[in-house]
Amino acid sequence: MTRAVVAIVTLALVLAGCSGFVQQDSPETVTPAAVPTDGVGYPPGVSDDAVVPSTLASTHERTLATTNYTLVTRQWVTDSNGTVLRRSNHTRYVAVNKTTYAGRFRQNGTELNTFTTRIDYWTNGSIVAAQYDERVNRRSQVKWSVRDDGPVSDLSERRTIRGVGEAVALSVADRSDSGVVLVGTRFRNPDRLNTPLFVSDPRNVSVRLRVNHDGTVSAFRLAFDAKRSDRQVRVTQEMRLRHIGSTTVRQPEWVENTTQRSLQD
Repeated sequence: MTRAVVAIVTLALVLAGCSGFVQQDSPETVTPAAVPTDGVGYPPGVSDDAVVPSTLASTHERTLATTNYTLVTRQWVTDSNGTVLRRSNHTRYVAVNKTTYAGRFRQNGTELNTFTTRIDYWTNGSIVAAQYDERVNRRSQVKWSVRDDGPVSDLSERRTIRGVGEAVALSVADRSDSGVVLVGTRFRNPDRLNTPLFVSDPRNVSVRLRVNHDGTVSAFRLAFDAKRSDRQVRVTQEMRLRHIGSTTVRQPEWVENTTQRSLQD
């Protein structure tokens, strides 16, 4: 297998499983509030008595499939002293047809050696082009033919949303003309969480989701304690939807100079 093929496979694996990280902010208290009974409706999958994660996640994905949007996921892992061990950002810009999209992925960590991963990518449904750091201070480009769903298999984060809903007992904390706020502080099935690599035994969970009346999850924040190897860590994940209906996806200039590769090279 050539270096180019190794690069393609590595990039595809990273993008297929990447989520994002940012700097830590102050924790948010999620105390359920009284829910009004004034006739304001609920999004699909949400009611006074229950949240149906599969319906909530599927509606979110289906609604976003009809428009363009920007989605940002962020994740960071800290040790018991508050030191950031790893964090990443993943921003994706998605066109209305879902086959054309672009994104930026950034990750850095300090567990063993300080490292930074940077990947920029673009696809039009036929090819994928990526620009990445092959080594320090050197940017490389590669492109290949699209297989299956392209470089990001879950553009809308449907699986993440469903996993959170199945892992944590959710309830309605607030309801208004704009939508509902769901919160949870008790695990039902922690195995359903999408956790970072080598992280296990999640506990002490706190989650808050904001759901619009059309079913889109416009934001969520999840935090929990866990083990990573022999260390106690705190994992925080965030997602935010931005520029719904006003996101434009353009082909980056560097794509024209990118070398075409395939898994047969």
